[in-house]
Amino acid sequence: MALAERHPVQARVVECRFFAGLTEAETAEALGRPLRSVQRDWQHARSWLARRLEP
Repeated sequence: MALAERHPVQARVVECRFFAGLTEAETAEALGRPLRSVQRDWQHARSWLARRLEP
C-alpha cells in the first residue's frame, strides 16, 4: 500500500520536504498545520518509507 493511500497528510509532508525542498517551518505554513505536527509527520513518513525500502 502506498504512503499516500494510508497516510495522505504524511505524503504531502514528504512532497513538500523532499521534492519541493521546503523547511519544516515552510511546510507547516504551506499545509496550514502546526510545526510540531509536521515534524512528527516527517519522522513517521521517513520511518514508513525506510521500512519499505529495506531488503
